[in-house]
Amino acid sequence: MRDIAARNAREPSRHPSWLLSLGILSALFALTTATTACEYESQVKAADGYSVELVASGLIRVDGIARDLQGALIVSQEYRGGSLLRVDPRSGTYTYIARDLASPDNVVVRPDGEILVTEEFAEGRIISISPVGEQTVFASDLQKPEGLDVDKDGYVYVVEHWIPGRLFRFAPDGTRELISDQIVDGEGLRVIDDGSIIVAETSANRLARVYPDGSIEYLAEGGIEAPDGVVYDFDREVLYVTEDLGPGRLVEVDLETGAVTTLAYDMSAPQTMLIEDDGSILVAEQGEDRVLRIRRNP
Repeated sequence: MRDIAARNAREPSRHPSWLLSLGILSALFALTTATTACEYESQVKAADGYSVELVASGLIRVDGIARDLQGALIVSQEYRGGSLLRVDPRSGTYTYIARDLASPDNVVVRPDGEILVTEEFAEGRIISISPVGEQTVFASDLQKPEGLDVDKDGYVYVVEHWIPGRLFRFAPDGTRELISDQIVDGEGLRVIDDGSIIVAETSANRLARVYPDGSIEYLAEGGIEAPDGVVYDFDREVLYVTEDLGPGRLVEVDLETGAVTTLAYDMSAPQTMLIEDDGSILVAEQGEDRVLRIRRNP
């Protein structure tokens, strides 16, 4: 997210005292789950045919969201000295996976259970956390890395929230390849079926579709504002995008035409998303410290 990223460009640091206090307090309570959509209609608005549910709350500046091999949610709390949490999707309770990270942002889980998370600061890194909790540096020398994804062949992709930002691909053996150095404030990132990479260029108010040869096609120019999270539903072949500024929309973008359809709005700084098995969409709503589910009605 842009406001905290600007502060983090100086250097990573420890927990601010007020955030530490909030973190301790939030850990004492179970998170709220399975709340009906009607309780949120006055806040978050869903388009016709969709409903909104609360999945988990009390997640300070929640940003990245993924699912581990056991089905639990893995979420990042994006602040200097932030944390990575494992959230039980049934009870809503959570445990810490890692603490004292430097503005942890996007998070993905690899097929072997390894967790990767970007630390978004000026000399940023990708941190790797093994299934037994061992932390190592997967990659360094990155300028405010943010968007992160892993393709079906195990290649890792990361984009920098920088002007101009770089888009990299890491082979399974760790070899780094530069795909593009012409990204404008890259945030969310997803690799889709044809091998192209969709990047949210937040300050340019558009999506960049970057092909393996480095060529770029722009989508939804003029149709979205401050795009942040990007996720691709491989079953339905649909791209979803969140907007970081009000009215805080979740939209569907047609990859062929660039047409934009609003699914939900009036969210407070929605960030990363996750597609569930039934096609519903989990959204990290950073401004409200919670995770929502946007569900297509039967």
